[in-house]
Amino acid sequence: MIPEQTLEALANGFGHLGSASADLKTAHTDILSASVDQENDTVTCFALSFLAGPTLDNMKATGRVSYFFGLMSHEAYQFKGQFIETRELTESELAQSEQFCKAIAEILGSMGIAPEATMKLVGTAPDLGITFKVENIFNQTPGPEAGQELPFN
Repeated sequence: MIPEQTLEALANGFGHLGSASADLKTAHTDILSASVDQENDTVTCFALSFLAGPTLDNMKATGRVSYFFGLMSHEAYQFKGQFIETRELTESELAQSEQFCKAIAEILGSMGIAPEATMKLVGTAPDLGITFKVENIFNQTPGPEAGQELPFN
């Protein structure tokens, strides 16, 4: 089972889904929240299909996924695993992403970032779910435990 300590960051953290091609050229795409299936140890990342092309091509070719995500508090994790599928997002996932985008916009606005710049980042609703099976989880929060693998299952 995916550790409880990662669930808030999965739902509310800003993240990047990455992959590498067979010749190790990397690609990544921004993620606008994610849902978790605890029973099956899978994560579905909410992506913009028009930005995810190269990343998705790599995942389909190699089957490998890396998902880095973190909270503004600097709490961060990296999940690695096996690509499963792409699918449409559910209504509840779209609502979750909408809340995520509103929260990010508010945070960025409080930091003085112009609304126009913020909307370039979070102003378009995701239209693609990318699901993968989690195989490894690493703590990426700065500090003495950074890089350590978290046990699960």
